[in-house]
Amino acid sequence: MRRIMLVVSMAVALAAMTGCKENAGYKAERQAMDEHMRQERKFMDQAIKDHSPDVQRVDLIDSTVVYTHIYDGIIDIKAYTFSGNTCVEVERVYTFPNQMMALRHYRNAIEKAELYDNIQLFNNQVKYDLKQQQHELETKGLSKEQLKAKFDAQIEKAKADLKKHHAKK
Repeated sequence: MRRIMLVVSMAVALAAMTGCKENAGYKAERQAMDEHMRQERKFMDQAIKDHSPDVQRVDLIDSTVVYTHIYDGIIDIKAYTFSGNTCVEVERVYTFPNQMMALRHYRNAIEKAELYDNIQLFNNQVKYDLKQQQHELETKGLSKEQLKAKFDAQIEKAKADLKKHHAKK
C-alpha cells in the first residue's frame, strides 16, 4: 500500500512539475503583454500628473493606427486598418461610464446610419464601422505614418492650448 502511495505521489509531483514548465512562446507573449501594460501605466500616470481631463494617444500597431481619446469618463477608440498605403476599414468603439449613456449614443448612431455600418451595443460599449465614404474623408491620400503624424500634431496642439489656458489662470 505504501508503495502505491509513493508511486502515485511521485506521478503527481512529476505531472505538476511538467505542467508548470513554461514554453518559449508563452513566455515571449507574456513579456509583450507586460511591456504593453507598463506603457499603458506610464501613459496614464503622465495624464494624472498633468491633471489632464482630456487624454489623447495615438499608436501605430502593425498595419493599424489606433487613436485613443479619453474625456469626461468616456473612452473613444478609433482603429484605422491599412492595406499598403490605403485605409480599408475604420472601427470605432466608445466605452461609457454607464449603460444609459451608451444607449443614448447607440440611438444617436442608429439615427445617423448613413455614416456607420454594423452598429452594436453591448453593456456600456457602442461599436461600429465607418462607411467607406466617411473614412475616406479622413484618410484619403494619407499613409498610416502620415495619419499618425496628423493625430500627433493634433494632440500637441491640444496640449499647447491646455498649457496656455493654465497659464492664464
